[in-house]
Amino acid sequence: MNTRGKFIVIDGGEGAGKSSQIQEIKKTFGESVLITREPGGSVLADKIREVILSPEAGEANGKTQFALFWAGRSDHMRATVIPALERGINVISDRFDSSSYTYQIYGQKEEGLRDLFYKMREIYLGEYKPDLYIYMDVPVEVGLKRKQEQADFKLNHFDERDIEFHKRVREGLIDFFKDNPSVTINADREFEEVKKDLIDILKKEFEK
Repeated sequence: MNTRGKFIVIDGGEGAGKSSQIQEIKKTFGESVLITREPGGSVLADKIREVILSPEAGEANGKTQFALFWAGRSDHMRATVIPALERGINVISDRFDSSSYTYQIYGQKEEGLRDLFYKMREIYLGEYKPDLYIYMDVPVEVGLKRKQEQADFKLNHFDERDIEFHKRVREGLIDFFKDNPSVTINADREFEEVKKDLIDILKKEFEK
């Protein structure tokens, strides 16, 4: 019988460098890890991602976005995450429920969703909650500047929100990680330094 794989989430504000670092993680660990992302991560969830990031969704309030994210997450878990974990494969997700908590409850000022968030977590994640969250922390101004300098990167309506929105997002991430298994990495450093810390943390977690 296979030992269940580890479920690890890498999260952070805009421009923290998550996606680039996750590609390096894939090169390091190869087929022993499944890399996935949110929004998205399954055929249906990718379709929901298109809606979430569409210009029209930029006008939606936090309640609507919250519902869309959880709908996509439900299928992501069913089709991708749970089957991999049960086969003994370690799963690394670029964003997960931590982002719903901070972008909607903090960023979009929907404080009334906090209790519902934790209920949804029990219903949709149950025994498959992430084993560890890795928070790549970077000052808001630094992260946004990095994002704007990525000439080949198309900004979505979350990226384009004002700086106060992104400051609230950072506050929400810090709040979420106080109550959930997490480690924080200073992402405002050279790429190779951050990469080394990430790889070391993952190796230790996979060995447990």
